[in-house]
Amino acid sequence: MKPGRARLYVALVLGMVPAAQALAADCSSGLGRGWPPAVGNYGQAVETLFEGKAQPALSLVTLPKSGVETGVALLPGTQDQEWTLRYSRADKRVYSWNNSARQGGLELRVDQEPDQYQVSIPAALAQRLVRSWQAALDAAVPADRKAPVLEGEVLSFQVDGQRFSGPRPECGTGKLMMKQVALLIEASDTKEKKLDRRWKDLDESLDELQQLLAGTAG
Repeated sequence: MKPGRARLYVALVLGMVPAAQALAADCSSGLGRGWPPAVGNYGQAVETLFEGKAQPALSLVTLPKSGVETGVALLPGTQDQEWTLRYSRADKRVYSWNNSARQGGLELRVDQEPDQYQVSIPAALAQRLVRSWQAALDAAVPADRKAPVLEGEVLSFQVDGQRFSGPRPECGTGKLMMKQVALLIEASDTKEKKLDRRWKDLDESLDELQQLLAGTAG
């Protein structure tokens, strides 16, 4: 990926979250557990393209209505070593409809090399992010609510082996998590000498998420 491209996608992520939306703790979530119907094979193909056989402790894949798929993942280090933050973007859209005369139908184009950025992230911060997202998603998504049928964009979070999928969150804890996704994408394309500032911003955002979960946000 060309330098600066990740910053462009940060702007796009932030632009998709309406600034006027209030961070209401009681905001209803459209997310559900698992993959939405008829999306699992597609989503898993994208995840395999981005992560291979690796098992992220936390990830988010975005399956857009049009355009290419993107993903953010945290890959654990050994013991207390730094983790890896990876931002991925498909080179061409994975989900494609093949209209050839001899063979028509859905084609998942996984024979490609995605654009990727990755940096090391402090283990303690990465672990805090995993715990915070797990708490936020567990609070927002009842255990018996399945991922809804969707037309258009699908976001799928995976945290410590649990999956939550649905439309893009636009309020409450979900909106704050999307802000953190933007911070992660920006960090993936940041020079090492400036990473401390990125990690401080993320840590402060996690403080805000913790306050929101506790019902103490102003």
